[in-house]
Amino acid sequence: MKAHVSLACWPGLRHEDAARRLGSPPVEPCFGRLSINHVQLVPQSMGTLDDTLVDLLREAFPATRFRLHANVRALPRHVIADLSNFTMHAEWFSQAARISQRLDAPAYTAHAGRRSQAPLGEVIDNVRRCADLFGCPIGVEGHYPSAGDIWLVSSWPEYRAVFESGVPYALDLSHLHILATHTGRHETALVAEMLACERCIEVHVSANDGRGDWHQVCAEPPWWYPLLRHIHPDAVMFSEGNHRRERSAHVH
Repeated sequence: MKAHVSLACWPGLRHEDAARRLGSPPVEPCFGRLSINHVQLVPQSMGTLDDTLVDLLREAFPATRFRLHANVRALPRHVIADLSNFTMHAEWFSQAARISQRLDAPAYTAHAGRRSQAPLGEVIDNVRRCADLFGCPIGVEGHYPSAGDIWLVSSWPEYRAVFESGVPYALDLSHLHILATHTGRHETALVAEMLACERCIEVHVSANDGRGDWHQVCAEPPWWYPLLRHIHPDAVMFSEGNHRRERSAHVH
């Protein structure tokens, strides 16, 4: 299973500066050289993703399929747009949909969002509404346990509820590592089922110590690594490991 580049590999750079690094994609111990057949545009990149930039990306990398992820900067002001606040941030979603279409993106994935903003059933409805707006498959990405239980889809039963809802989803395996660490349970059968389903449109990989979403490069195979053999052939796997941090660690 090939892992593709997310621009989260180079957080804090402008979109165009991160994209320049696609000419020499990073190599990871667990996944080898990352592919640029698909590339994820992310909120960790700086600057507004506008028409000019979209056209430059497509011209510079004609063989790459770009797609948006989460609350990537589609407006000049920073917006925390999640599926839980789809109605509240109609302007952001409308602009993101336009940018996604200009990219000819095959999909878009967004976080479920805050428990205080919507029940899970409404988030599932918003996935369908968002798909109508974007004109492509939309995947909901779950979270992990937090102080105050603020995030939707942060428990094993909620992940199962997403799986049984019938909507597409993105499975972030580093989030599941935090959940497994927190609960002391590795629901490998559920994870394997979710990976194998045709509605699993993206898989995100990175490493952490189980206490936070650190976006580290996978230096050695985590517990979920053997489950990757179950990934549906149409799902796209993205590495979100931070290669800027890796590089500075080697320098020092």
